[in-house]
Amino acid sequence: MINYLRSEVCPQLVGSGGASRATFTAAAAFTEMAGWMAHDVGRTLAAERHFSRALDLARAGDDRFIEAHILASMSHLANYRRNPIAGMEYPHRALVMLADGPRYPVLEARLIAMQARARAGLRRPRETADLLIRAEWALAASPAVEHSQWVSGFDEGALAAEAARCMYDLVDIAGAERQAHRVVELRADDRLRSRAFGQLPLVAALLRRGEVPAACSLATRVLDATQHLGSFLVVEQLAGFRRTVEPHRRNTSVAAFTARLDEALVARRWLCHGPAEDGYPSTREEAW
Repeated sequence: MINYLRSEVCPQLVGSGGASRATFTAAAAFTEMAGWMAHDVGRTLAAERHFSRALDLARAGDDRFIEAHILASMSHLANYRRNPIAGMEYPHRALVMLADGPRYPVLEARLIAMQARARAGLRRPRETADLLIRAEWALAASPAVEHSQWVSGFDEGALAAEAARCMYDLVDIAGAERQAHRVVELRADDRLRSRAFGQLPLVAALLRRGEVPAACSLATRVLDATQHLGSFLVVEQLAGFRRTVEPHRRNTSVAAFTARLDEALVARRWLCHGPAEDGYPSTREEAW
């Protein structure tokens, strides 16, 4: 992606003829994608830089929908890095920007869900619940504009995944488990990444409830299902469970999980450089 941006996109932005708004918008979208790719392999600071550049490009393209979309991504990253103040600020800016134009419910719902994540990070359960309800209402609204090819979709499954993270941050284990089950129900088997991220909060919820063997059995299934998925975030979250299950290592399910995790860490070692480089949370059980 970076090579493509440098070789194909950048020359169009600085060419003598001047770039069109559409070119800047496309460049913003590709740069934002590069940010997500960096985040998924553990390069959080690189992701932050890509998102910031993407935002500048979106402004140059004068496309407020892609700009709001990027602000939602920046909010996600801020929440991931345990910075809920920034996690609230980015979607607030986006929603203010969108307020005087035609409604884009899917984008609005994602932004409100990011606000809920930030409120959950600040341990504000009532505000979190109100925002999650608002996000549901937004999803149910009729769009006033055509869907942009550069703005990612956001559906009931995505909202359930965000709600599960909110409930976990609020130590509402039953709520986190309920939302995680909903993600799995709404995500088909071929959507490995989405299903994995739906099952991970369920693993954490089971661990919080003391159901260690059940948690390890599910975690092992997630590892097996994602063995060809190059996501540092999945491996990182599963590795974070190790300390929790270590006292139970003589249990058959725990032993099977830790052995399978060791194999996965060796196989995916190229993904595991993120924490040392970027210094973000080392335990996703704590950093949800």
